[in-house]
Amino acid sequence: MLERRLELNGGLMTADLGVLRPDGGGQILECSLRLEGLLPERRVALELELLEGDACRGVRMITLPPHHSPFPRDLLLTGIRFYLPDGPGPRDLTVRADAHYVDRNERCLLAD
Repeated sequence: MLERRLELNGGLMTADLGVLRPDGGGQILECSLRLEGLLPERRVALELELLEGDACRGVRMITLPPHHSPFPRDLLLTGIRFYLPDGPGPRDLTVRADAHYVDRNERCLLAD
């Protein structure tokens, strides 16, 4: 694992983290889920949170593009991954997921 402490003070900052060799340690948790009845022409914001006890270990936030079918559709999402560094003993993990529409399909009628 590499770690660098950075202090941002405006402008562009670059950080050379050095060399890292994968050691095969840690674990990967891969999640999948199905969103049901997605309405057409609406983007969806999806959030997955990985907890270990009360501590947050990772978050994934994804904005899904709209589909153009005239009817609601289901969408299967696969390959959502979290990396967990090696830790002591068995781990008590919880995954939370939440989704909301970004668009409400509103229209503004402007007078001519």
